[in-house]
Amino acid sequence: MRASICFLILTVLLACNNPSINHNNSESSLPAQSDANDNQQNQITCWGIADIEFEDTFSDIEEKAGKNNLTLDSLFLEGTFQRIVTTLWKGTNKEIIIHWNESVPPFKTIKTLEISNPASSYHFVNGIKIGSSLTDIVNLNNAPVSLYGFGWDYGGTFADFGTGKLAGDIPCFGGVFELESSNNTNEIIAPLTGDKKISSSDPAFKNQEAKLKVIRISNSNGR
Repeated sequence: MRASICFLILTVLLACNNPSINHNNSESSLPAQSDANDNQQNQITCWGIADIEFEDTFSDIEEKAGKNNLTLDSLFLEGTFQRIVTTLWKGTNKEIIIHWNESVPPFKTIKTLEISNPASSYHFVNGIKIGSSLTDIVNLNNAPVSLYGFGWDYGGTFADFGTGKLAGDIPCFGGVFELESSNNTNEIIAPLTGDKKISSSDPAFKNQEAKLKVIRISNSNGR
């Protein structure tokens, strides 16, 4: 009887100290945790992009991104200087452009956050990211979307989700689409060009795809 008890205790001790059991358990949980963290760090929401949030001031941005990862750039529209914007991690897949409510320092209130790097790692939880097609976004919206005609300074700018579900899911969404290169004739593309609002349901899109080249989210907090 005493020998059986000793054998049982020895077996339990060996099992508890088996390094292969503990090592395998920890290994299987690490990838899932890593994927979750990566997804959160690259997520776009109506509160901000990753850990850059609308409630941040210029000082907050400096602290989060680091002064060496921050540049001040001039914004021109239609060839005219508009304002100074702040660019974070310029030229990398983490690049974020900040448009401020204030036109001159001190910058305190973020108006718009923007991404446009083709390799950008940021995305909405529903998968919308730089390079998403107009067709994919219409499918997510369950309804046509509106944008402005191509071929001018504001060409391809997103207008609205109409009656679709994304109007409620991501009301802060904005952006710019670009037409993919095509061998279609000018007659086919013509209905999609010019200073006017067009719909993704236009028959001209049947043979012409557009992709998202800029994502902007706007501060809707009334600050």
